[in-house]
Amino acid sequence: MNSFATTIALSVVFACSIAERVVIAQNPQSVEDPTPVAVSELIERVRSSDPDQATMSRALGVGNILLQGTRYSEAVELFKALAESQSQNPMVIYGYALATFNAGKAADAEPLAQRAVDLANKITGVDRSQRTADALVLLAVIQAVLNNDSAALKALQQAVALVPSHFDAQFSLGRLLFGMGDDSGAIRAFRMATNLQPANPHALFFLATTFERSGDIENALIAYRRLVNLRPEIFEGHLGLGVLLVTRGGSATGEGLKELLRALEINPNLYEARVALGRALIASGKALEAVDHLQRAAQLAPENPEPHYQLSLAYRRLGRKEEAAAEALIVKRIHESRRKLKVNKQSGVG
Repeated sequence: MNSFATTIALSVVFACSIAERVVIAQNPQSVEDPTPVAVSELIERVRSSDPDQATMSRALGVGNILLQGTRYSEAVELFKALAESQSQNPMVIYGYALATFNAGKAADAEPLAQRAVDLANKITGVDRSQRTADALVLLAVIQAVLNNDSAALKALQQAVALVPSHFDAQFSLGRLLFGMGDDSGAIRAFRMATNLQPANPHALFFLATTFERSGDIENALIAYRRLVNLRPEIFEGHLGLGVLLVTRGGSATGEGLKELLRALEINPNLYEARVALGRALIASGKALEAVDHLQRAAQLAPENPEPHYQLSLAYRRLGRKEEAAAEALIVKRIHESRRKLKVNKQSGVG
Protein backbone atom coordinates (compact mmCIF):
# COMPACT_ATOMS: atom_id res chain seq x y z
CA MET A 1 0.00 0.00 0.00
CA ASN A 2 1.39 3.38 -1.00
CA SER A 3 1.43 5.77 1.95
CA PHE A 4 2.49 9.17 3.15
CA ALA A 5 3.09 10.69 6.53
CA THR A 6 1.49 13.88 7.70
CA THR A 7 1.69 15.36 11.17
CA ILE A 8 -1.75 15.72 12.66
CA ALA A 9 -2.51 18.73 14.84
CA LEU A 10 -1.89 18.25 18.53
CA SER A 11 -4.57 17.96 21.15
CA VAL A 12 -4.43 18.50 24.90
CA VAL A 13 -5.16 14.82 25.46
CA PHE A 14 -2.46 13.51 23.16
CA ALA A 15 0.05 16.37 23.57
CA CYS A 16 2.13 15.26 20.64
CA SER A 17 2.04 14.21 17.06
CA ILE A 18 0.34 10.85 17.19
CA ALA A 19 -0.99 9.92 13.78
CA GLU A 20 1.24 9.84 10.76
CA ARG A 21 -0.88 7.72 8.58
CA VAL A 22 -2.03 6.77 5.15
CA VAL A 23 -3.94 8.02 2.22
CA ILE A 24 -3.42 6.24 -1.06
CA ALA A 25 -1.84 7.92 -4.02
CA GLN A 26 -1.04 5.96 -7.13
CA ASN A 27 2.59 7.06 -7.37
CA PRO A 28 3.04 10.07 -5.10
CA GLN A 29 6.78 10.20 -5.70
CA SER A 30 6.17 10.92 -9.38
CA VAL A 31 3.89 13.90 -8.73
CA GLU A 32 5.70 17.24 -8.71
CA ASP A 33 4.84 19.92 -6.18
CA PRO A 34 1.90 21.66 -7.88
CA THR A 35 1.42 25.40 -8.15
CA PRO A 36 -1.82 26.91 -6.78
CA VAL A 37 -2.96 27.52 -10.36
CA ALA A 38 -2.28 23.89 -11.28
CA VAL A 39 -4.27 22.73 -8.24
CA SER A 40 -7.22 24.92 -9.23
CA GLU A 41 -7.12 23.59 -12.78
CA LEU A 42 -6.98 20.02 -11.51
CA ILE A 43 -9.99 20.63 -9.25
CA GLU A 44 -11.93 21.89 -12.28
CA ARG A 45 -10.97 18.79 -14.28
CA VAL A 46 -12.05 16.54 -11.40
CA ARG A 47 -15.39 18.35 -11.32
CA SER A 48 -15.87 18.00 -15.07
CA SER A 49 -18.72 15.84 -16.31
CA ASP A 50 -16.58 12.77 -16.90
CA PRO A 51 -13.02 12.92 -15.48
CA ASP A 52 -10.82 10.09 -16.74
CA GLN A 53 -8.97 7.65 -14.53
CA ALA A 54 -5.63 9.36 -15.13
CA THR A 55 -7.06 12.62 -13.80
CA MET A 56 -8.46 10.93 -10.71
CA SER A 57 -5.16 9.14 -10.04
CA ARG A 58 -3.20 12.36 -10.44
CA ALA A 59 -5.63 14.13 -8.10
CA LEU A 60 -4.94 11.57 -5.37
CA GLY A 61 -1.22 12.04 -5.86
CA VAL A 62 -1.53 15.81 -5.72
CA GLY A 63 -3.71 15.52 -2.61
CA ASN A 64 -0.88 13.55 -1.04
CA ILE A 65 1.64 16.28 -1.92
CA LEU A 66 -0.61 19.04 -0.62
CA LEU A 67 -0.98 17.30 2.73
CA GLN A 68 2.73 16.65 2.97
CA GLY A 69 3.32 20.31 2.26
CA THR A 70 0.74 21.40 4.88
CA ARG A 71 -1.31 23.09 2.15
CA TYR A 72 -4.47 22.01 3.91
CA SER A 73 -7.00 24.45 2.50
CA GLU A 74 -6.10 23.43 -1.04
CA ALA A 75 -6.16 19.77 -0.02
CA VAL A 76 -9.67 20.19 1.40
CA GLU A 77 -10.95 21.61 -1.89
CA LEU A 78 -9.28 18.90 -3.95
CA PHE A 79 -10.53 16.01 -1.80
CA LYS A 80 -13.97 17.62 -1.65
CA ALA A 81 -14.04 17.60 -5.45
CA LEU A 82 -12.90 13.98 -5.51
CA ALA A 83 -15.56 13.04 -2.97
CA GLU A 84 -18.27 14.52 -5.17
CA SER A 85 -17.63 11.88 -7.83
CA GLN A 86 -16.13 9.11 -5.66
CA SER A 87 -18.30 9.26 -2.58
CA GLN A 88 -17.88 5.53 -1.94
CA ASN A 89 -14.09 5.49 -2.19
CA PRO A 90 -12.68 5.04 1.35
CA MET A 91 -9.28 6.45 0.34
CA VAL A 92 -10.85 9.65 -0.94
CA ILE A 93 -13.09 10.12 2.10
CA TYR A 94 -10.17 9.41 4.42
CA GLY A 95 -8.11 12.04 2.63
CA TYR A 96 -11.01 14.47 2.83
CA ALA A 97 -11.33 13.86 6.58
CA LEU A 98 -7.59 14.21 7.14
CA ALA A 99 -7.34 17.43 5.16
CA THR A 100 -10.39 18.89 6.88
CA PHE A 101 -9.03 18.05 10.31
CA ASN A 102 -5.61 19.51 9.58
CA ALA A 103 -7.32 22.63 8.28
CA GLY A 104 -8.60 23.16 11.82
CA LYS A 105 -12.15 21.93 11.31
CA ALA A 106 -12.33 18.98 13.68
CA ALA A 107 -16.11 19.03 14.01
CA ASP A 108 -16.51 18.89 10.22
CA ALA A 109 -13.88 16.15 9.97
CA GLU A 110 -15.51 13.79 12.48
CA PRO A 111 -18.44 12.61 10.29
CA LEU A 112 -16.05 12.26 7.35
CA ALA A 113 -13.72 10.08 9.41
CA GLN A 114 -16.65 7.97 10.61
CA ARG A 115 -17.72 7.56 7.01
CA ALA A 116 -14.19 6.52 6.08
CA VAL A 117 -14.40 3.83 8.78
CA ASP A 118 -17.73 2.59 7.45
CA LEU A 119 -16.48 2.50 3.84
CA ALA A 120 -13.24 0.75 4.80
CA ASN A 121 -15.30 -1.92 6.56
CA LYS A 122 -16.95 -2.71 3.25
CA ILE A 123 -13.68 -3.39 1.46
CA THR A 124 -13.14 -6.98 0.39
CA GLY A 125 -9.58 -8.23 0.36
CA VAL A 126 -6.39 -7.99 2.36
CA ASP A 127 -6.53 -4.21 2.80
CA ARG A 128 -9.78 -4.17 4.74
CA SER A 129 -8.44 -4.47 8.29
CA GLN A 130 -5.51 -2.12 7.71
CA ARG A 131 -7.60 0.58 6.11
CA THR A 132 -10.30 0.30 8.75
CA ALA A 133 -7.69 0.60 11.50
CA ASP A 134 -6.15 3.63 9.76
CA ALA A 135 -9.53 5.34 9.65
CA LEU A 136 -10.29 4.43 13.26
CA VAL A 137 -7.04 6.03 14.42
CA LEU A 138 -7.87 9.25 12.58
CA LEU A 139 -11.39 9.20 14.00
CA ALA A 140 -9.98 8.74 17.51
CA VAL A 141 -7.59 11.67 17.14
CA ILE A 142 -10.44 13.89 16.01
CA GLN A 143 -12.67 12.73 18.86
CA ALA A 144 -9.90 13.41 21.37
CA VAL A 145 -9.50 16.94 20.03
CA LEU A 146 -13.26 17.32 20.46
CA ASN A 147 -12.86 16.19 24.10
CA ASN A 148 -14.72 12.92 23.57
CA ASP A 149 -12.20 10.63 25.23
CA SER A 150 -14.61 7.72 25.67
CA ALA A 151 -15.39 7.60 21.96
CA ALA A 152 -11.69 7.96 21.10
CA LEU A 153 -10.84 5.08 23.43
CA LYS A 154 -13.47 2.87 21.84
CA ALA A 155 -12.16 3.63 18.33
CA LEU A 156 -8.56 2.89 19.29
CA GLN A 157 -9.50 -0.33 21.04
CA GLN A 158 -11.28 -1.41 17.86
CA ALA A 159 -8.22 -0.50 15.81
CA VAL A 160 -5.78 -2.55 17.91
CA ALA A 161 -8.22 -5.46 17.98
CA LEU A 162 -8.35 -5.41 14.18
CA VAL A 163 -4.60 -4.97 13.66
CA PRO A 164 -2.51 -5.56 16.80
CA SER A 165 0.61 -4.71 14.81
CA HIS A 166 -0.70 -1.25 13.91
CA PHE A 167 1.94 1.07 15.40
CA ASP A 168 -0.12 4.26 15.21
CA ALA A 169 -3.06 2.59 16.93
CA GLN A 170 -0.92 1.24 19.77
CA PHE A 171 0.97 4.51 20.19
CA SER A 172 -2.19 6.61 20.06
CA LEU A 173 -3.87 4.29 22.56
CA GLY A 174 -0.92 4.75 24.89
CA ARG A 175 -1.13 8.53 24.59
CA LEU A 176 -4.85 8.57 25.27
CA LEU A 177 -4.59 6.24 28.27
CA PHE A 178 -1.70 8.33 29.60
CA GLY A 179 -3.86 11.43 29.33
CA MET A 180 -6.67 9.62 31.12
CA GLY A 181 -4.35 8.62 33.97
CA ASP A 182 -4.26 4.90 33.18
CA ASP A 183 -0.52 4.31 33.50
CA SER A 184 -0.64 0.51 33.42
CA GLY A 185 -2.73 0.52 30.26
CA ALA A 186 -0.51 3.14 28.69
CA ILE A 187 2.61 1.12 29.49
CA ARG A 188 1.16 -1.96 27.79
CA ALA A 189 0.36 0.04 24.67
CA PHE A 190 3.71 1.83 24.59
CA ARG A 191 5.55 -1.45 25.10
CA MET A 192 3.72 -2.90 22.12
CA ALA A 193 4.54 0.22 20.10
CA THR A 194 8.25 -0.02 20.97
CA ASN A 195 8.24 -3.70 20.07
CA LEU A 196 6.76 -2.81 16.68
CA GLN A 197 9.18 0.06 16.08
CA PRO A 198 12.18 -0.33 18.42
CA ALA A 199 13.92 2.70 16.89
CA ASN A 200 10.96 5.07 17.28
CA PRO A 201 12.07 7.79 19.74
CA HIS A 202 8.53 9.02 20.46
CA ALA A 203 7.34 5.64 21.66
CA LEU A 204 10.46 5.19 23.81
CA PHE A 205 10.11 8.65 25.32
CA PHE A 206 6.50 8.13 26.32
CA LEU A 207 7.22 4.65 27.64
CA ALA A 208 9.95 6.13 29.84
CA THR A 209 7.73 9.01 30.93
CA THR A 210 4.89 6.68 31.87
CA PHE A 211 7.20 4.42 33.85
CA GLU A 212 8.48 7.52 35.64
CA ARG A 213 4.99 8.77 36.51
CA SER A 214 3.95 5.33 37.71
CA GLY A 215 6.91 5.22 40.10
CA ASP A 216 8.81 2.50 38.23
CA ILE A 217 12.09 4.39 38.20
CA GLU A 218 14.27 1.44 37.22
CA ASN A 219 12.35 0.76 34.03
CA ALA A 220 12.14 4.49 33.36
CA LEU A 221 15.92 4.72 33.54
CA ILE A 222 16.28 1.76 31.18
CA ALA A 223 13.95 3.35 28.64
CA TYR A 224 15.63 6.77 28.87
CA ARG A 225 19.05 5.14 28.41
CA ARG A 226 17.76 3.33 25.33
CA LEU A 227 16.53 6.65 23.97
CA VAL A 228 19.86 8.37 24.65
CA ASN A 229 21.74 5.57 22.91
CA LEU A 230 19.32 5.50 20.00
CA ARG A 231 19.04 9.25 19.43
CA PRO A 232 21.84 11.09 21.24
CA GLU A 233 21.14 14.22 19.19
CA ILE A 234 17.71 14.91 20.74
CA PHE A 235 17.38 16.47 24.17
CA GLU A 236 14.41 14.50 25.54
CA GLY A 237 16.39 11.41 26.51
CA HIS A 238 19.19 13.37 28.15
CA LEU A 239 16.69 15.54 30.02
CA GLY A 240 14.60 12.65 31.32
CA LEU A 241 17.63 10.60 32.30
CA GLY A 242 19.36 13.57 33.91
CA VAL A 243 16.36 14.60 36.01
CA LEU A 244 15.86 11.07 37.31
CA LEU A 245 19.54 10.63 38.15
CA VAL A 246 19.94 13.91 40.04
CA THR A 247 16.68 13.20 41.87
CA ARG A 248 18.11 9.84 42.92
CA GLY A 249 21.20 11.66 44.19
CA GLY A 250 24.29 10.07 45.65
CA SER A 251 26.66 8.51 43.14
CA ALA A 252 24.12 9.07 40.35
CA THR A 253 24.35 12.86 40.64
CA GLY A 254 27.51 13.26 38.56
CA GLU A 255 26.09 11.35 35.62
CA GLY A 256 22.81 13.20 35.99
CA LEU A 257 24.54 16.59 35.80
CA LYS A 258 26.35 15.54 32.63
CA GLU A 259 23.08 14.44 31.02
CA LEU A 260 21.37 17.72 31.92
CA LEU A 261 24.27 19.74 30.55
CA ARG A 262 24.11 17.71 27.34
CA ALA A 263 20.40 18.41 27.07
CA LEU A 264 21.12 22.14 27.42
CA GLU A 265 23.81 21.96 24.75
CA ILE A 266 21.13 20.71 22.39
CA ASN A 267 18.43 23.11 23.60
CA PRO A 268 19.50 25.94 25.93
CA ASN A 269 15.88 26.90 26.68
CA LEU A 270 14.89 23.89 28.76
CA TYR A 271 13.32 25.22 31.94
CA GLU A 272 13.21 21.85 33.68
CA ALA A 273 16.87 21.16 32.95
CA ARG A 274 17.91 24.56 34.31
CA VAL A 275 15.96 24.13 37.55
CA ALA A 276 17.11 20.53 38.04
CA LEU A 277 20.72 21.58 37.51
CA GLY A 278 20.33 24.45 39.93
CA ARG A 279 18.90 22.24 42.67
CA ALA A 280 21.54 19.56 42.19
CA LEU A 281 24.42 22.04 42.14
CA ILE A 282 23.20 23.70 45.34
CA ALA A 283 22.90 20.29 47.00
CA SER A 284 26.43 19.46 45.80
CA GLY A 285 27.87 22.62 47.37
CA LYS A 286 28.22 24.43 44.04
CA ALA A 287 25.80 27.29 44.63
CA LEU A 288 27.75 29.75 42.46
CA GLU A 289 27.46 27.44 39.44
CA ALA A 290 23.76 27.09 40.11
CA VAL A 291 23.03 30.82 39.88
CA ASP A 292 23.35 31.19 36.10
CA HIS A 293 21.08 28.22 35.46
CA LEU A 294 18.45 29.43 37.91
CA GLN A 295 18.51 32.98 36.56
CA ARG A 296 17.92 31.60 33.08
CA ALA A 297 15.09 29.41 34.40
CA ALA A 298 13.50 32.51 35.94
CA GLN A 299 13.69 34.24 32.57
CA LEU A 300 12.08 31.26 30.84
CA ALA A 301 9.22 31.07 33.36
CA PRO A 302 8.98 34.43 35.13
CA GLU A 303 5.76 33.57 36.96
CA ASN A 304 7.04 30.28 38.35
CA PRO A 305 8.23 30.66 41.96
CA GLU A 306 10.57 27.64 41.94
CA PRO A 307 13.66 29.19 40.29
CA HIS A 308 13.36 32.25 42.53
CA TYR A 309 13.10 30.02 45.60
CA GLN A 310 16.18 28.09 44.52
CA LEU A 311 17.99 31.37 43.81
CA SER A 312 17.22 32.56 47.35
CA LEU A 313 18.81 29.35 48.66
CA ALA A 314 21.86 29.75 46.42
CA TYR A 315 22.40 33.38 47.39
CA ARG A 316 22.02 32.50 51.06
CA ARG A 317 24.69 29.82 50.69
CA LEU A 318 26.93 32.40 49.05
CA GLY A 319 26.35 34.94 51.81
CA ARG A 320 24.56 37.34 49.45
CA LYS A 321 21.78 38.17 51.90
CA GLU A 322 20.20 41.12 50.08
CA GLU A 323 19.84 39.15 46.84
CA ALA A 324 18.46 36.18 48.77
CA ALA A 325 15.86 38.43 50.40
CA ALA A 326 14.91 39.95 47.04
CA GLU A 327 14.31 36.51 45.56
CA ALA A 328 12.26 35.49 48.60
CA LEU A 329 10.06 38.58 48.07
CA ILE A 330 9.52 37.55 44.44
CA VAL A 331 8.42 34.10 45.60
CA LYS A 332 5.98 35.71 48.04
CA ARG A 333 4.59 38.03 45.34
CA ILE A 334 4.02 35.16 42.89
CA HIS A 335 2.21 33.06 45.50
CA GLU A 336 0.04 36.00 46.53
CA SER A 337 -0.80 36.68 42.89
CA ARG A 338 -1.77 33.05 42.36
CA ARG A 339 -3.95 33.02 45.47
CA LYS A 340 -5.71 36.18 44.33
CA LEU A 341 -6.29 34.72 40.87
CA LYS A 342 -7.70 31.54 42.39
CA VAL A 343 -10.08 33.47 44.63
CA ASN A 344 -11.23 35.61 41.70
CA LYS A 345 -11.93 32.51 39.61
CA GLN A 346 -13.88 30.90 42.43
CA SER A 347 -15.94 34.05 42.89
CA GLY A 348 -16.41 34.57 39.16
CA VAL A 349 -14.43 37.81 39.04
CA GLY A 350 -12.16 38.52 36.06
